[in-house]
Amino acid sequence: MILLHPVPAVAHVCPHCNTQLHVAGWYMPGMRSLADLTCQTCAREFFGDLGAGQALYTPMLMEKAGGAIHGAARAPWFANWLQRSYSNRNDAALNIDFEKIRPVKQALLLNCLDTLYGHCLLKLLNAQSCLDQHPEFDLIVLVPRILRWLVPQGVAAIWSVDLPLSRGAEWNDWLAKEIGRRVAEFDKCWLSVAVSHPLPESYRIERFTQVVPFALAQWGSRRPTVTFIWRDDRLWSLPAGGGRWTRLRRFIRRGFISRLEDQQQRMMRFAHALKMQMPDVDLAVAGVSQPGGLPQWITDLRHPELDTALERAWCERYAASHCVVGVHGSNMLLPSAHAGATVELMSAAQWGNILQDILFRNEDLRTAVFRHRVLPIDTEPVTLASVVSAVIRTYPDFATYMAPEAASNAVLAGRVQA
Repeated sequence: MILLHPVPAVAHVCPHCNTQLHVAGWYMPGMRSLADLTCQTCAREFFGDLGAGQALYTPMLMEKAGGAIHGAARAPWFANWLQRSYSNRNDAALNIDFEKIRPVKQALLLNCLDTLYGHCLLKLLNAQSCLDQHPEFDLIVLVPRILRWLVPQGVAAIWSVDLPLSRGAEWNDWLAKEIGRRVAEFDKCWLSVAVSHPLPESYRIERFTQVVPFALAQWGSRRPTVTFIWRDDRLWSLPAGGGRWTRLRRFIRRGFISRLEDQQQRMMRFAHALKMQMPDVDLAVAGVSQPGGLPQWITDLRHPELDTALERAWCERYAASHCVVGVHGSNMLLPSAHAGATVELMSAAQWGNILQDILFRNEDLRTAVFRHRVLPIDTEPVTLASVVSAVIRTYPDFATYMAPEAASNAVLAGRVQA
């Protein structure tokens, strides 16, 4: 954690004078936690990222006059978010629920606002380490309203902002003033560094969702259960490049078949291939989409609107699944945290982001590798079904020979015989 209020603990250097900037205060117009800075040599004024979230790794410095960004080369996308939001800043009032659960004596603020669902969730997972490792502080969680249901018990206050993810990166001066006014009630306030990808040992997902993950010890005693995560905006479809799929890509381009229809056909070929290999499989499809068009033997859990009850029900389904299958993205975070295993489809453009959407358990490395598989996005449906089937069928043997408990038991048995 770092000191936020009254004057944040941060060090930025003027890019023109190469002297350390004077810290006048702080400003939080949304997802960005910023220091208000002045160069006492050239009199230029800046906003500089505080070391929290992505800014832990790629902090940016922005000139107030004109919005020029310094440090953009390290993460152009992060710089662009800042520059665009600043040039389009607004002062519109937002609906905020300020829930006071218990008195705040030593304030610690965790800012979970962001424009991507996965970023918000990953920041929120830092709440457990704040609560467990710093019990002397009273945690305040600043969160978009759609994630309010995931805030764990034990926090002192919850500030939930009615701000859709599509506007999550915006610069809102009204919000900054409101947060500033609330924080000013405290003599001091610290800011959680909100690491982008918390270590698996630092959180337990059931403290957030209230849903206990799939019990690996019960793997072999349950009916084979698989859940396919459906997305309308990131499809299991053809990759962008050429090659053997040129003809089908031409049909899509000419309008004979849509990319959604292509995904539907691929998913159904996967479903039938999986059922051929595992006739008693319990297969479901979940995701934000219009339901319909599936045979009765597939449970259709899709819905066009997301709410707390639906998300919790989906988590229950993930926790009942031996394996969850889906395209790479934030849609895999909660499934991977709850399911027995995941098989993920990834496009070439995403290879640099591998594993960023997987929430691992605090477990043996070999078990983690076995339980989480990543395949190219153009993997054939029959091949995908074979991989999923193999994961489900062979985990009991893996646990017998390679899980930590197996090795420990073998060592113990050897000692007893000796």
